[in-house]
Amino acid sequence: MTTTLDSTGFIDYAAFGVSEDDLPSLRALDAVWRTAVAKAAAPYGTTHLLDEFVARTGELPLRINENLWQRSWMHAWHKLSGRGFSLADMFGFFNRATAIAEADLFGGQPQIGRLQLELFGILRRSVVAAISCAIELGEEARDTEAGLPGEWMAMRTLREMGEGGQRVAVLSVSMVNRQALSNLTASELQSLPGLLSGQLSSLLRPQDKAFTGHEGEWLLLLADVTSMAQPALAASQIHRVFDHPVRLLGGRGILLDASIGIAMFPEHGNEADEVIQAARLARASLQVSRESFAIFDDSMRQRWQHRQQLSEELREALRKDRLMLYLQPQVNSDSRTCFGAELLLRWRRDNGDWVPPPLIVELIEEYGWRAQFTSWLVRAAMHQAAALDTEGIGISLSLNLTAGDLLDTDLPEIVGQCLESWRLPAERFTLELTETALMRDRERGLEVMTRLRAMGVRLALDDFGTGFSSLSYLATLPLNEIKIDRSFVVGMFSSVDNLRIVRTIIDLTHDLGMKSLAEGVEDIMQRDQLFALGCTQIQGYLYAKPMPMAEFIAWYRAFPT
Repeated sequence: MTTTLDSTGFIDYAAFGVSEDDLPSLRALDAVWRTAVAKAAAPYGTTHLLDEFVARTGELPLRINENLWQRSWMHAWHKLSGRGFSLADMFGFFNRATAIAEADLFGGQPQIGRLQLELFGILRRSVVAAISCAIELGEEARDTEAGLPGEWMAMRTLREMGEGGQRVAVLSVSMVNRQALSNLTASELQSLPGLLSGQLSSLLRPQDKAFTGHEGEWLLLLADVTSMAQPALAASQIHRVFDHPVRLLGGRGILLDASIGIAMFPEHGNEADEVIQAARLARASLQVSRESFAIFDDSMRQRWQHRQQLSEELREALRKDRLMLYLQPQVNSDSRTCFGAELLLRWRRDNGDWVPPPLIVELIEEYGWRAQFTSWLVRAAMHQAAALDTEGIGISLSLNLTAGDLLDTDLPEIVGQCLESWRLPAERFTLELTETALMRDRERGLEVMTRLRAMGVRLALDDFGTGFSSLSYLATLPLNEIKIDRSFVVGMFSSVDNLRIVRTIIDLTHDLGMKSLAEGVEDIMQRDQLFALGCTQIQGYLYAKPMPMAEFIAWYRAFPT
């Protein structure tokens, strides 16, 4: 989504699961939202710019689909941010406003209607859409002021070249090294885009053009191309240059990984945005091929269209609450009681196909719906707990977080707000993390985990032994539980090493004051071996497959104790 303030209707609500038909329904939340916005703004005092922004924000439910309101709200945002109101302040303001609105709507109600939940979901997604657009417009404006024209200018230039009868090669260039970038100072990070843009521009001919794309991308337009050899040669040259470290202003060097996708205008599209997308699709294919660059072909667009269709259906499923959580029992093999259940994501398309959960999560991360999905997931888990309470089944529930969730410093606040709204104890829920997620940013991950644990939420490390974390690092984490991966459980009788690993994990959890839970237990021999090693918490097909709520309740009541 790339937009300008000259557009007519530039906030892309549809990208966040809000349709044109949804927007008028927000009028029902006008009073609740205005009150919430006013309360959220109170701690900041009063200034002319803040008062203007609060007034515009309070109008959101009534005027959200008006182009004039979108422009006036966006101008108010940027005027406020230009006077020192930081992005963190903005996020804090909207988080408080949303939390206050949620508490006013749901607080103290024994039962919450589906329509009410859906209406509040539309409000949350609309707010996120507006914020995302404001941030993107601000970034592009700053890039343009710094002499780095953005994507909208790239499309305009490409159209002009095409109208002049030129054959143009479009290169989508991305250079990343997340670990190296995380160690740069603020001034180094600020200077890096200009340095990279300067280096790229120096490799081009006078008639060629360079622009910034999105998320660290550069778009290069090579004019008057006579053969595919020219852009291929340019891509090879870029790779040779960036095989060496980029020297920062302070003299320090960092090594970046360059990936390049190539498309041709007009061969690969009649519209500028279509050709730029083709170059990006070619670059995306490098995740599989591992080549230094890729040239677009029609099969890439076919795969993308299939994936796009799937993503559209997923967005609709998120919007209309069609994702499901199945429950797989967790049993104590010593007391023969079901003490909990893991909530597992399921989605069935309208054509009847079940979509693998890893693909669902991959699409959610790819399209930027993680915050929306996590909000749904936490609330759905609360709803499941309340439904079980109604049936007299007060077991604990565990749910899986994505890698991005662990780095989201707003997660503890989201969980806390939901617990308060549903009036449920934090100890009832276990959040499962993966080793891969822990390794992405240890310091921030530990901060989020510590805050969750302080609230009383239980934490479990999933798939332990399949990653790369050290035992010394594990001992520093505020974990309650370690889950033994199914691969070790299944292999206990076929490999001495696997049996030794399982024994070591179980002994380790006891030494650290944690519990162990074995996944993928399929037969009595596995259960008995785990019991002999000291692991009594079991999950797997031996007891039951994941199942919908109604089937789980029937299974629970029939389970022998």
